[in-house]
Amino acid sequence: MKFLDVNKAEVPKNALIVSTSWLVECLKNSKVLPVLECHRIKKVEKKDADHVDTSNVTEVSDWACKRGATLTHCNEKFTEALELLQNHAELRNEASDYSRALAFRRASCVLKSLPFALTDVQQLIGYKDIGEHVRKVLADILDYGSSPEVEEIRNSEWFHKMKLFTNVFGVGPAIAKSWIDKGWQSIADVRLAGSINKDWRISWGLAFYEDLLTPVTMQEAEAFETLIRTEMKKISPLSIVTVTGGFRRGKSNGHDIDILMTHPDEGAETNILSKLMGALNKCDLVLKGYFTQNTFSSEMLSDDSKKGLRSHFDHFEKWIGICKFPKSFQTDRKLQSVRDSSETLPESAQQLSHYSRTIQHQDVLPSEHVNISADNTMSPCSKHTFKTDDKQKSLTLKRERTEMLEDSSPKSKRFKYEDLSEKEVISLANSDRNWTARRVDLIVSPYSQYYYALVGWTGSKHFNRDIRLYAQKVLGLRLTSHGLFDMKKGEALPASSEEEVFRHLQLPYRDPMERNC
Repeated sequence: MKFLDVNKAEVPKNALIVSTSWLVECLKNSKVLPVLECHRIKKVEKKDADHVDTSNVTEVSDWACKRGATLTHCNEKFTEALELLQNHAELRNEASDYSRALAFRRASCVLKSLPFALTDVQQLIGYKDIGEHVRKVLADILDYGSSPEVEEIRNSEWFHKMKLFTNVFGVGPAIAKSWIDKGWQSIADVRLAGSINKDWRISWGLAFYEDLLTPVTMQEAEAFETLIRTEMKKISPLSIVTVTGGFRRGKSNGHDIDILMTHPDEGAETNILSKLMGALNKCDLVLKGYFTQNTFSSEMLSDDSKKGLRSHFDHFEKWIGICKFPKSFQTDRKLQSVRDSSETLPESAQQLSHYSRTIQHQDVLPSEHVNISADNTMSPCSKHTFKTDDKQKSLTLKRERTEMLEDSSPKSKRFKYEDLSEKEVISLANSDRNWTARRVDLIVSPYSQYYYALVGWTGSKHFNRDIRLYAQKVLGLRLTSHGLFDMKKGEALPASSEEEVFRHLQLPYRDPMERNC
């Protein structure tokens, strides 16, 4: 067996070029195995540099926020490889790995924006974010069908362990590395150790590992969105509820669901989150989580620090945690009661779902949609059914809702599962249940900041980083999820729509589905 650098040495005519998967299998079996067809990599003849087809070469902006990047594109085999390298660098988490990961992500974003399938690295000459390392990886894939560097990582036991452990809610690279150092090989090993960390996220993340690892579907997201919207209409009828993150960018599933809320009257959004959580708690939908208060101050808009470019934290009021999703959310009947699977929500709830989508880009809320009476909207948390002309039942529900709102503050009412011991959490996870644990982020923004928050919470992460860097470097503006500040004029630039945010930045408006870089 002889190893050759095919770029520097002449490969014998009878030599077989194989992927690293063959070597891994040989090492596992402690012997040289026959080369099967699945192990072979056929070398593609290189085109002469003087005869490269440049008809597909397209001018691409240096800025990702000026390019559209959709979920489906022409170069998925290349971007998958680069994003694996990015993921590996992020998991290594050493001094130079942040810049390495960012370089791979930038290059992947360029390839996603190309309107043609890459056939030769010469087509990428002059592209800002395609460095020598990336060109080598792409050339290997073009010539041999795969990159040795990528395949080595893909077959790395360490890489798979790191991915396994960092999939636990609350676990980052440092903790995952410490678990590997302890010799733990699986989630079962970690569970057997018991009481390994005081962070509640990790104990709950381990107990409900399988639930939280299973992707949240679009169907579940829509069902939960409907539930939240229906409750919010009773708490604050003019409230706006929007699912953000990957679902808003067109993804069919995700690892959690992010919901952004606001109210068109500035200040009216105060305390609606605590009331909502009180309502969800009464529905027995809240498992575990934590509140963060709004800590924003106007001085933060003009803070000329570099932290905002790398950090994706903001200062909104939030609840971050784990909720119960009834398994009825996964059926075709999306609008079901969470207490009685035979009880469906009325048409008004569906109208609310349509209403939220129609007002997202409007400056004025249409009065014919907002004045939806609480009497005509049945809570998905309510075990009662009633007709709108039944005055007695209507009055009873009004009284119940008033009591619910008065007693919904997290300060006055503890959540049912808040003080469970680790053993009790495990017992709950192992119980016979008709629900699935799901990661949920609920965010409340003042209306004056809402459209900047909508851009920020829609993502993607790299799109946000790039558009903020563009604002600073090109326009002298500071962009965050709270607003846009003109550093030269010393003033904030308000926005009443996402389109206006892009106009302030002198950028063409990009639909959320084009922000998947």
